[in-house]
Amino acid sequence: MENDTLNVNISAGGIAFTCKEKLQAGDYLQARILLLSNMTKITTCCKVVFCKSSNPYENDRYPYLIGARFVNLAAADQDLLNSYLEKCRKQQFVLNGLLLLAIIAFLAMPDQAWDLTLALGHYLLEGTLHLLHVLFEYLEFALDHVVEHLFHTGLHQTQVIVFYILLVFASAGLYWLWRIVPPACRRFFQTLCGYYSRKRASLLYSWGEQTLGAKIGILLLGIVLTVCYGYFGI
Repeated sequence: MENDTLNVNISAGGIAFTCKEKLQAGDYLQARILLLSNMTKITTCCKVVFCKSSNPYENDRYPYLIGARFVNLAAADQDLLNSYLEKCRKQQFVLNGLLLLAIIAFLAMPDQAWDLTLALGHYLLEGTLHLLHVLFEYLEFALDHVVEHLFHTGLHQTQVIVFYILLVFASAGLYWLWRIVPPACRRFFQTLCGYYSRKRASLLYSWGEQTLGAKIGILLLGIVLTVCYGYFGI
């Protein structure tokens, strides 16, 4: 049977994924893996190694976590998979490094970072408005010449005709925005809510898997870092 999955973690030797059905250790599966970077599909056989309860904070949508190892993976597919995983690791390392640098810079210089963010937003907004103004002036100038050439009208008549043409364009553009923007905003909001829910569930699950000593250590480390930042950074 073909089932969709929620979470998939893949390595050079195996794969782990959440599933709606409970599988048994020793079961064999056929896995089709699509590598999006080069749109290459790998088809191989997997042997189930474990099946346990998945993240309980996912509302039991996918109640089981399955771990399986690859069986008889072709050498060419193995090389392709290794190359893909290495590329993903490098990208994740770069992204994590940039994110860490941004957090450190914001914590070290909060006022300067906030001012820089506001200045960048103002620059982008001003540049966008200027570009729109230039495009509007160019469109108006082009319409003036087209209307004057086609209908042999005077200056006043040309301006009136171009005004109503631009009014029609503006109405059509506002209608298009009204049809496109609200659904796009709703989809974006739903995506953010889903992302927040997934991350919250993942953090709660990871916290619940920690031992009591690890939880105490994490809390103490957080308190120490907060106190040090409040004393030295502010």
